[in-house]
Amino acid sequence: MKKNGVGRLCSLAVVSLLLLMGTGPGAWAEAEQCASCHQVQVNDWQQSHHFHAMGVATADSVLGNFNQQALPYQDAEATFARRDQALFITMPDLDGKPTEYRVTHSFGYHPLQQYMFEMSPGKFQFFPFAWDSREKAAGGQRWFVLHPEQGPTDEFHWSQMGQNWNHMCADCHSTDFRKGFDSESHSYQSQYSAINVSCAACHGDSGAHLQWAGGDKSVPNKGYKTFIGAKTPLFLQDDQGLMRSIAELKPSRQIEVCAGCHARRTQLEDRGAPDDFQHTFQPALITAELYHADGQIWDEDYVWGSFLQSKMHEAGVTCTNCHNPHSGQLKLPGNQVCTQCHQSERYDAPAHHGHKLSGAGSFCVDCHMPATTYMQVDDRRDHAFKVPRPDLTQSLGVPNACNGCHTDKTPAWAEQQMRQWHPDSQYLGREHFASAFHGADTGQDLGTVGQELTKIAQDMNYPDIIRASALYRMDRTPGRNAVVAIARALRDDDPLKRQGAITAASVYPVPDQWRLLESLLDDPHKPIRAEAGRALARMLVQPPETSLADSDKARLKNALQEYRDGQRYQADRGFSHTNLGNLEQQLGRLKNAEKHYQKAIDIEPVFIPAYVNLADLYRLRGDEAKARGVLDKALAINPNADSAHYAKAMSFVRSGDKEAALVHLQKAAQGAPPNSRFIYTYALLLQDLGKMDQALSQLQKAYALSPNDPDISYSLSQSYQASGDDERALFYAKRLGELVPGNAQIEQMIKQLERQTAAD
Repeated sequence: MKKNGVGRLCSLAVVSLLLLMGTGPGAWAEAEQCASCHQVQVNDWQQSHHFHAMGVATADSVLGNFNQQALPYQDAEATFARRDQALFITMPDLDGKPTEYRVTHSFGYHPLQQYMFEMSPGKFQFFPFAWDSREKAAGGQRWFVLHPEQGPTDEFHWSQMGQNWNHMCADCHSTDFRKGFDSESHSYQSQYSAINVSCAACHGDSGAHLQWAGGDKSVPNKGYKTFIGAKTPLFLQDDQGLMRSIAELKPSRQIEVCAGCHARRTQLEDRGAPDDFQHTFQPALITAELYHADGQIWDEDYVWGSFLQSKMHEAGVTCTNCHNPHSGQLKLPGNQVCTQCHQSERYDAPAHHGHKLSGAGSFCVDCHMPATTYMQVDDRRDHAFKVPRPDLTQSLGVPNACNGCHTDKTPAWAEQQMRQWHPDSQYLGREHFASAFHGADTGQDLGTVGQELTKIAQDMNYPDIIRASALYRMDRTPGRNAVVAIARALRDDDPLKRQGAITAASVYPVPDQWRLLESLLDDPHKPIRAEAGRALARMLVQPPETSLADSDKARLKNALQEYRDGQRYQADRGFSHTNLGNLEQQLGRLKNAEKHYQKAIDIEPVFIPAYVNLADLYRLRGDEAKARGVLDKALAINPNADSAHYAKAMSFVRSGDKEAALVHLQKAAQGAPPNSRFIYTYALLLQDLGKMDQALSQLQKAYALSPNDPDISYSLSQSYQASGDDERALFYAKRLGELVPGNAQIEQMIKQLERQTAAD
């Protein structure tokens, strides 16, 4: 058995742990200091997920069974062992050889606990296994493989950056984290002030507060810089059925503090103040990659993006109205956490929820906070507090809480049941932003969708994050109404709308973008300035007649520098260098772009877009051989990289070698998940080579994936017409007419096919 230099690695681990446990900049007070006055709060915290967020691997912090346990893994076996006080996991390395790794840290504790090892000095990775810490009766107390389907080229393989602690997890699971990545040596000098989520993570530097507590009464407001408590202790229902605060709402930064970790976001620099969310991070909007069209969680979206959609957030509810801020637990059991504000007689009753009391379906969270399971055992509840909409399931395919439990029933059945309980429902059948979002995301009826998006973006009855997400989609529906909505959003106080407006403006001519967005170069939020700078970068290479004044050039260059700084903070990832390469290429600095793409490949060899972009740069230079050489390297790393196969096929097409192109297009078309554009292009080449039956088969596959793509409907109509099947040709011509209404050429094509069909 290969030991992998365990003795040497152990000594290196000690050095790295000493670095990691250093106090870092702005040393924080230890929990013991807080406990001298706040014993109850510290006791609660010691029982919380925050306290157990991370720990040095010891008998006290590790829950997993390391008593010579074994687990099948990759046609081999992983073993879990303990020697004295040290813990070890043996598993196949990247060459398939059994290799022993020392466990350095535990990570989390319920419903699962993960473990870390030091892959190289200062760089910590997660093992591909987790301990199910649930009760045995619930299926727990076992080892399991987190991602059994993943191979070494997958981003979330244990050897890749998706499972890297320094980049992915440390900022939220420890306090005052400083990444300290050096892109030249590919090494980390990461530090934190506390190994877990400590008092300082939420309350900030306690120095002034301790000074006040020590008797210095010259320190104002007990030393706190901002108020992060609940805006109000309680809400009650008024005689009109509306929820009203029992006291005037206090300005609070609590949501911003929690959002720093409980939000899907991109980090641009090391953290500043705990409530500095929209300066340090660029938050994610409600997009198709992360959420269902109606805003329900899909990917690991955490809480913030959902909660901002809720009526509770709009009314002034904050996290601590429901949760003990120090233990993280609910303040009251079961439905009582909801009925502290909502009338128990009205809502905690079968007449409202339609289920037996204390049974499944009778709890508020069953219907209004459905859970999605991540990492196989981790159920996380949606915090948008939505009313189930089985009618939207039928029309748009979004999930609903009813069928989440009643899996043997149809959405139509669920809708019928709800209408029986609530015949006067103001929700079922009601217009929903999901229709416009779904239409934009699928390319369906974009004319009507564009009108709806502009209405949503300007309608104050919608939450800010929904209005911002409508703006984000307007790049697919440009027009006069969209410009009006963009202009209004850019004057809005909410930074999310300005963020969405930047994307919406991206499809307009560069001078028009400048007129719309140039004010954002002075935005108070760094992520907005940086994104505006990136959006307007082409202004630096415009013709002389549209050149900028020196003062405007300086503003733009400053914003672009902030964009570059944000990307360099992510310099341990291939996408950051690729983004910088794309910027340099747009600015006409091709040598610099080439260096960035090569750096992306050097930093993260499995990041295929870097190869594809570098090959495209060589294409621009007219060097097809060099482009193919880069793509060959990509395919050597990942033989199943469909985008690399597609790019190589296009290179062969440009060189006139269609047979060679066909081989790679076929592989691109067979990629997972399937890409309709790759399949469509494969069909066109098959058609060009006279392989009509195969071409039609591939066009049908492309249509099944993207029925709203007019190019596919047009090609199908033409193909069937050429094969003499006028009836099918007419079907797809009519579909094309629905997708591109008012087009005279398409209308003429339909009339001609109708005449031919009638004649047949």
